[in-house]
Amino acid sequence: MWPPEALEFLRELEANNDRDWFRANRRRYDEQLVAPARALAEQLGDLGRPHFFRPYNNLRFRPGPPLKEQLGVAIGYGAAGGFYVELSLDGLLVAAGLHRPAPDQLERFRAAMNDDRRARGFVRGLGSARRARLTPSEPALKRAPRGYPMDHPRIDHLRRRELTVSCRHRLEPWLHEPACDERIRAQLLAARPLVKWLAETVGPSTRPVRG
Repeated sequence: MWPPEALEFLRELEANNDRDWFRANRRRYDEQLVAPARALAEQLGDLGRPHFFRPYNNLRFRPGPPLKEQLGVAIGYGAAGGFYVELSLDGLLVAAGLHRPAPDQLERFRAAMNDDRRARGFVRGLGSARRARLTPSEPALKRAPRGYPMDHPRIDHLRRRELTVSCRHRLEPWLHEPACDERIRAQLLAARPLVKWLAETVGPSTRPVRG
């Protein structure tokens, strides 16, 4: 759970997004946002190791504000996906799955969707996530990918380019109560079968990394 001061910090950051202000208020950031996130990550240790994203934006290739106006934590996230929690003034985002899969990962996913037996595991994982109010990203392709018919029984899945589920909660009083951590954990556990299926069936990309 995050204290009410965490949201006040984010409001002030939005109005004062510069490095000098952040340096002067870094202690508030660490105590009010990062410390509660670390406590949450400890409770989710069975889902994997946490990775806390740095607060600074990379401005070398994209202009914008110097500081991120959210706190993001990836948990157990590897080359085949994992879990993610983010707090911002837009709400509390709880998500899981594989973000921006590489072309070879999409190929393996589509091949699995073309196989009744393998596809059942994905559908079951998606059902578990949906029952916990985690919704899948919308299919990105307007038509079937090359080599698949538009009347395929799993055409909606074949049209996906994001293999994630998520729920964005409104900023309500329970965010500052122990129930917050309990809700996050319940949703991520519900997404665990989907994340497991992605790891076993899609796996990491085997494409060479550009250097």
